[in-house]
Amino acid sequence: MERISRSFDIVILSYRILLRDKELMVLPLISASITIAVALSFAFGFGITPSAVENGGLETYLPLFLMYVVAYAVGIFFQAAVVAGATERMRGGDPTIGSALAAAGRRIGTIVVWAILAATVGTIIRAIHDRVGFVGKVIAVFFGAAWSLATFFIVPVLVLEERSIRESFTRSMNVFKEAWGESIAGGATIGLASLVAWLPLMGIAALVGLTLGAPAGVGLFFAGAIVLSIFFSTLNGIYLATLYRYATEGWVPAGFSGELLQQAFVSKEGTNHTTLNLHRRQ
Repeated sequence: MERISRSFDIVILSYRILLRDKELMVLPLISASITIAVALSFAFGFGITPSAVENGGLETYLPLFLMYVVAYAVGIFFQAAVVAGATERMRGGDPTIGSALAAAGRRIGTIVVWAILAATVGTIIRAIHDRVGFVGKVIAVFFGAAWSLATFFIVPVLVLEERSIRESFTRSMNVFKEAWGESIAGGATIGLASLVAWLPLMGIAALVGLTLGAPAGVGLFFAGAIVLSIFFSTLNGIYLATLYRYATEGWVPAGFSGELLQQAFVSKEGTNHTTLNLHRRQ
């Protein structure tokens, strides 16, 4: 309960940064628009749909892999831009869309290489899920979960540090080991907040649909869905940047409580990890 409460506080503090730099929400919007366009182009051009891949032959996995590469590269690039923008704010700067994109652009080569690796893993997981029956589905779920946890901090590493792909993966795992509780609890907190926001939207959209007609209700729902998706995607990127930078460097960004964030990274031996970082730097 203490971890959950602490993570909730950090999410609130991340929200304050988002209020300072609302323009960062443009980045997930661009990312989502490109990703949808990519998915539609592969669906119409190659017939790549969930049912087609599951029921088709092995030949369907090559275009699926290519789609994953493009989609992952786009998603990672724009998430890296959000992380870079949030980090710039936490360092005392005033980020813009241009500065955030420029920071991600400087690491575009590494991002593309990682996207290829992630697409390979994603295709393998999908093949196991589709081709090995019930056991394959179970294996795919556990493998996918382990991969997601191991790469939880991969985007901050890719955009903020000059490391190879192998070093970035190892770095992500090591940071997650230090902050696994807050990482999971923070994600759950944002997920719960998202659910709380989605429920009223569905209720209001249904009410509008009943009073003004179905088109009005559907239109309101989709407009609200876009806003909520963009908002929480940006908030998640800022939260990720905050945890990563403090866990690895031990400094407090403007507007954040030092005591609160220090408590978020206590090692298994009971020694405060970030305090040690501060001592090493002095």
